[in-house]
Amino acid sequence: MRKHRFTPDGVVAMEERALLSGFRFPAMWGGANTLGLRGAFVLTSRTYEKIQADINTAIVNFTRNTLTLYDRQGGFTDAFYAKVGVGTYGEGTRDYLYARGTALANVDARMTALESRLPFGGGRGARNPTGGSGLSNLTALSSLNPGLGGSVGNLSVAELLENAVGVSSTREELAGNLAVVRSQVLSWNGSELGVLPSYIAAFGPGGDRDFGTRNT
Repeated sequence: MRKHRFTPDGVVAMEERALLSGFRFPAMWGGANTLGLRGAFVLTSRTYEKIQADINTAIVNFTRNTLTLYDRQGGFTDAFYAKVGVGTYGEGTRDYLYARGTALANVDARMTALESRLPFGGGRGARNPTGGSGLSNLTALSSLNPGLGGSVGNLSVAELLENAVGVSSTREELAGNLAVVRSQVLSWNGSELGVLPSYIAAFGPGGDRDFGTRNT
């Protein structure tokens, strides 16, 4: 398992306005510009808003359920790690999946479904210019998303959550480290973009112009 050091103390909180209704594409992402494209090559603000809300819900639910499991199992026990799925990468039905039925497998399946709603987000196809969004295990290694750099280290959402659990030694650290992942994935505070918004900024009308955007 690839590990990163988490520093929950002093971490800037995610910009909550990114989760508020009435989202509009900001100028720093290129604003709303279809680039003359249509259909699947144009991301609407409504779709983006729904995707970010669903990702947020998935991480919040994982955090709540993991903390509940920690309490029920009496800490970082073997049973706790097994149910979360820590260390089971590659034990699923494919070599990039977590063991079936684990919390991490469920999160990754959700990310795979959500990223497929982004233009080129699923990473499939010989002419895919982005390599996928990098939200799931399927696309994390192929994605060209610059938001996967730095502390994210080309890790999927599920892998980031796994590492957050793996490096924690107390319940307080566990809660803090999982909160950091939420910020790493969703935050958009000035130039500090999480994995999801970075994808739009890099490949949308303000970046490589691989797809357009429209406010709806």
